[in-house]
Amino acid sequence: MEEHKMILGFLDELEKTNHEDIKKLTEIAEHLVGAESHHQREEKVLFPEIEKRGVSGPTEVMRREHEELRPRKKEILELCKTVPKMDFNSFKKRLKEAADFLVAMLREHISKENDILYPMALEVIQEEAVWQSMKAACDKIGYCCFTPKI
Repeated sequence: MEEHKMILGFLDELEKTNHEDIKKLTEIAEHLVGAESHHQREEKVLFPEIEKRGVSGPTEVMRREHEELRPRKKEILELCKTVPKMDFNSFKKRLKEAADFLVAMLREHISKENDILYPMALEVIQEEAVWQSMKAACDKIGYCCFTPKI
């Protein structure tokens, strides 16, 4: 959930950043793409443990949303990297479309995870040994460049 706070901050920055500030947009996009390890830990560690306990609907929705979010994050980063080769009005239009979609969907996605998925995981995964095993698996996958130290 601490990573979610950071990601939401990046979305706020993305929404507020002037389209002409390419350096800032690139940094934001790099952080959003860099959140992939967060999604991988969920998909490969957390979701399977929830599903072992007979709950699959929320995890299926979250996986589907991850798949929808990935290309938009990458699109924004790619736009920032290729802007010198593009018509600037075309860049602004494509960036606005991708950013508006990403900001709205990712905020909603994070809200569902924080308010539904994570509390459910805490409820259905009771065994401390399982949480320790999950932590070890997450450590192998790795963490985001912006993961807060807890």
